[in-house]
Amino acid sequence: MTVTKRSCKVLPLKSRVGSGMTGRDGAIDFSAKAALLNNVEAASADDHIYRVIELVGTSEESVDDAIASAVSRASQTLRHLRWFEVVRTSGHIVDGAIQHYQVRLKVGFTMEDAA
Repeated sequence: MTVTKRSCKVLPLKSRVGSGMTGRDGAIDFSAKAALLNNVEAASADDHIYRVIELVGTSEESVDDAIASAVSRASQTLRHLRWFEVVRTSGHIVDGAIQHYQVRLKVGFTMEDAA
């Protein structure tokens, strides 16, 4: 039996250069998209530099509620929140029922100009 060696070439994904709509990891910058849809000038290129923090939101109701509570709490002390990414979802089970949900998030926000 003859074994033929196959060559597999990995091609890079096509970038959306010039679209101005992508941010970290190619994700859509929803604030830029909203500005475009509302005929408002989008944020400058400097606004596409993000600071990233990690939060854990909890809820007894749902995963969505845990995400919303983490983002809501972060918005009380942080300005210019732009995006979030769910890193991990977990929960606590008591007597065969879900007691509460935990969601670990990465939250990105733009920083203010240096004084």
